[in-house]
Amino acid sequence: MLILVAVGFCATTTLWSGDNTRQSSHIVSQVDHVMIVSNRAKELFALLKETLQLPVAWPMTSYGGFASGGVAVGNMNLEVVESAESAAGAASARYAGFALEPEPLRTSVPELDARGIRHGAPQPFRSRQLFGSTKTLWTTVALPTVSSENVEVFLCEYGPTLSARRDQLREQLQSRGGGPLSVQSVQGMVYGTRDSKQIEAQWQKILNPLKPSSQGSWRIGSGPELRMVQDDHDEIQGLVVNVKSLDQARRFLKEQALLGRNQSDSLTLGGSLLEGLNISLVEQRSGGL
Repeated sequence: MLILVAVGFCATTTLWSGDNTRQSSHIVSQVDHVMIVSNRAKELFALLKETLQLPVAWPMTSYGGFASGGVAVGNMNLEVVESAESAAGAASARYAGFALEPEPLRTSVPELDARGIRHGAPQPFRSRQLFGSTKTLWTTVALPTVSSENVEVFLCEYGPTLSARRDQLREQLQSRGGGPLSVQSVQGMVYGTRDSKQIEAQWQKILNPLKPSSQGSWRIGSGPELRMVQDDHDEIQGLVVNVKSLDQARRFLKEQALLGRNQSDSLTLGGSLLEGLNISLVEQRSGGL
């Protein structure tokens, strides 16, 4: 969820061998969700839920200073957020950041400290229940070394049923044949940065012992690949989504007046609600980032 909704958390297990040599495990399990801020968030959420028929990970809900809703895209979620800041002004949508699913939270912060990685304090988001009690919905930890003015990156820990819930949502998507676009999963996320060498080093520090799949790219767990590219701005450039049939997706997007760039091996989503976002469709495993 948006950093207002969830400022993520990354966890890892610290072990010690007999010779007192410290062994570290993974901090991050995968990319959990990508945040989209829109001043027409409710309409955009409806398009994703109803028109594109993506399963609802959580309904559009008000959390006080902002409203948020999530849809599942196979191996991760998209969060659509309308905050007080984004509610005014011309129609727009933009990627605001992304949350990383951690290993157990209780070991994540010590591991971040052991690696010398600056991070925020754990921030639990609590919801008031009946009779005045509260329930922690999620806990987040900011990661400033890989964040920027335009991209919030954080660890986000939910309850113990997260994996089961993700499996349920994936099964829902599969039972719908991926919806009218035949969506399978998110292949990758392209992250532009002004200092690729420096940011790659910071990411490697967080993702160790995971090795890059290629220069500046990491495939983290079963989630999308994270790819760094040199850019004039620090920003999420776009998502690459695997679909089963580009021809099917192309026909549907034309019918709905939602077709953007139309190439033989890839498509992009268009339309006013998606303006400002770059969501590319490629046939499963036929294309890369």
